Amino acid sequence: MNQLEEALKKKGYKGPEGKAAPGSQGAAKKGGQGTAGSAGPAASGQSPKPGNTGSSAWLPEDYVAEAERNMRALGTEDNRNPGKYRFEITTSKIRNILSMISDIYNVELLRSESELSDTNKAKKKALQVRILYEAGREESVKTFIQKTKLLDYLKQAGDDRKKFIEFAKYMEALVAYHLYLGGRE
Repeated sequence: MNQLEEALKKKGYKGPEGKAAPGSQGAAKKGGQGTAGSAGPAASGQSPKPGNTGSSAWLPEDYVAEAERNMRALGTEDNRNPGKYRFEITTSKIRNILSMISDIYNVELLRSESELSDTNKAKKKALQVRILYEAGREESVKTFIQKTKLLDYLKQAGDDRKKFIEFAKYMEALVAYHLYLGGRE
């Protein structure tokens, strides 16, 4: 449990939707990491559905198809432009998140160690805070984060370098599908 989680636990903070804070009594555990919510579909033998938050499953092997499913689920079909979708979230909002992820990704891609560098561990924590801040500021960002399970996947990556690289590629796929399907600036 990190210092932020400990402080929140001491203050009696309940996570989203009144669930116990990560690492507190009642929070589910996976791989030594606390996550709020139930064990999710993966624990019950069900496969996770796109946009289903609270799942403890790691990114699907075909993360590109997962990104497409999630972006189509987030958008509404544009009647004036067949095959295109309208999104509440703008491309620039998504690209701002991708930019922070890419700062870490570009360094880690050149490394061979199994864990993120200490500098990138700190950047990853700052990224998590920034994502939460942006989600709190704008409902469209919050919906995007929840439906794409971005924070869930970021937390599950932990300090594992390979998992973070997979996570970064998933984020790139989300940005690409957003733009391809008609996302606006």
